[in-house]
Amino acid sequence: MSDHNITEIKRSYLSFLMLFLFFVKVPIALTQFKINKVETIQPLFAAEKSNFNISPILRYNRVQGLVLGLDLSNNFQRLWKIELSGKFCYGFNDKSRYSIGLQKSSFETNPLTIGANYFNQVTSQDDWLISYNENSAAAFFLKEDFMDYHIKKGVLGFIDQKFHEVHTIRLEIEKAKYQSISRQTNWALFGKNKNFRENPLIHEEEATAIRVIWVLDWRDNPLLPMSGWYIEGKGEQTFGDNVDTRGFFMTAKRYQTMFNNHLMKIKLLIGSRSGCDYSYDQYLMDMGGIGTLVAYKDKEFQNGNRFLYMTMHYLFNGAILGRLPLNFLPFYDQLTLGIFAETGWLGFVDPNINLSSGFDDLTVNEMKSDVGLSLYITEGLFRVDVAKRTDRKDNSWRVTFRVMNKF
Repeated sequence: MSDHNITEIKRSYLSFLMLFLFFVKVPIALTQFKINKVETIQPLFAAEKSNFNISPILRYNRVQGLVLGLDLSNNFQRLWKIELSGKFCYGFNDKSRYSIGLQKSSFETNPLTIGANYFNQVTSQDDWLISYNENSAAAFFLKEDFMDYHIKKGVLGFIDQKFHEVHTIRLEIEKAKYQSISRQTNWALFGKNKNFRENPLIHEEEATAIRVIWVLDWRDNPLLPMSGWYIEGKGEQTFGDNVDTRGFFMTAKRYQTMFNNHLMKIKLLIGSRSGCDYSYDQYLMDMGGIGTLVAYKDKEFQNGNRFLYMTMHYLFNGAILGRLPLNFLPFYDQLTLGIFAETGWLGFVDPNINLSSGFDDLTVNEMKSDVGLSLYITEGLFRVDVAKRTDRKDNSWRVTFRVMNKF
């Protein structure tokens, strides 16, 4: 293949990627690990002087194929300022999915919001580790789908209270039916010689969940933070047809400006689940690959009920690349070099012990680790990671490409 053809392919890939990411809109994720908050960001096409908002939804995965839809909301100022929202999607290899929500906020400062959602959606617990938009781009272009999916149908009610405008405490009660969904497509723009892996089956049941959620945000900037803490957590109790479970999940992030405007970012994830055995995929956690331990195989460690992961990223912010004679590179003035290290452990312990137990006997030798080098483009819009796992010498390197990854 000529250099001209290779260049054209690269240009086409970048053009499709930018178009795809521009229109990606993520429906409400009613999963057990990710923290859900009341939306405060205006949709893409918010009409001026109107309370009606509309945004497109575009996703792609191996169980639904291409997913197109609309995200709609309207604030009825004359009807007690009630906000009605709806997300309606159609998967070309699935069927129509939807979420209909109603919420009412009181107080301009530190609002108290009460609401409910009725939903029928394809969802994944893996959005704790990787976003739907990044996974959609990987699936559509590279035939790499890092998530596992299941169907969730039901209703959710919540009370959401903000403090100091940025902190949140939330109570949720959800009744939902879990169903399996299989792989329905094997198409992608590139990666013709690869196959999407099968989507695992789950225990199908109807379950009620009670959750307490908290978000504490001391970052100096929510979009591009340079200092501060961000902590979110969730405690959950489920009552199912087949099994009752308890869960605790926490994410803690620290941003710290270093000398010469360098930036250090540290993230800690802790997960604990009790009450279910090894086969309950929808309640358990995986580790390895994109999102955790990037040098390892995707989901190399599966279905654990104790999860511990920590990563440190150090960004030089132009201090190294800016001094090198590399002006001929595209986006050179937007390139940032960084290094990172990760360590994590996934285990399955007696499901009947307390959530706080099971980590006691963990040793350093049981932790899995990797180290690597990152090249950031345009403030992390694109990122290339070159990582090496530390537990072996052979077949220990991996190169990954991240898109719109949020630390």
